[in-house]
Amino acid sequence: MNHYKHGLTIMRAQPFHIGHERIIKQMLTQCDKVTVLLGSLQEQGTFRNPFSYTQRKKMILNVFEHETPRLKVLGIFDIHNLQEWMAFVLDFLNEAAPDRDAPDVYFSGSSKDAPWVYDYFEHIECIDRTDISFPYVSGSMVRDMISIGDIRWKNFVNEKNHHFIEDFIISGKGEF
Repeated sequence: MNHYKHGLTIMRAQPFHIGHERIIKQMLTQCDKVTVLLGSLQEQGTFRNPFSYTQRKKMILNVFEHETPRLKVLGIFDIHNLQEWMAFVLDFLNEAAPDRDAPDVYFSGSSKDAPWVYDYFEHIECIDRTDISFPYVSGSMVRDMISIGDIRWKNFVNEKNHHFIEDFIISGKGEF
């Protein structure tokens, strides 16, 4: 197993599910420091992006509360330009987290998730969500289950966030 100084991953986490959790757990075993960028910072309150940045960060920290300060969670706006995306991300990190070295490894949820990082990282770790030993999960699937009242969504979300999501649904703040 490789050991890195600083691992980076980017996710929307709408909502934060066991696939995201699996990536962060792996990062914490392989990296001294871990940075999670929550994308689509500018979007919330829609079916595709029901949760705010603050709510998504809270879901992650509910699960990994004992991992700070190793784990840093930041939000980033989308720029909708894949050619410039990774340069934008790295520039953002340099300004938002000057106390951290530049990331030396990128962690991806699947081999299809991050083709735009290949020119920027020598090391890319793929924690594949389609692994036969791990149940397939996606944010779309979890949101769909929640929207139709299928309580099996709880199988795909850490129990520390069940009440958080249920309270969000009851409050009517999202598009579920």
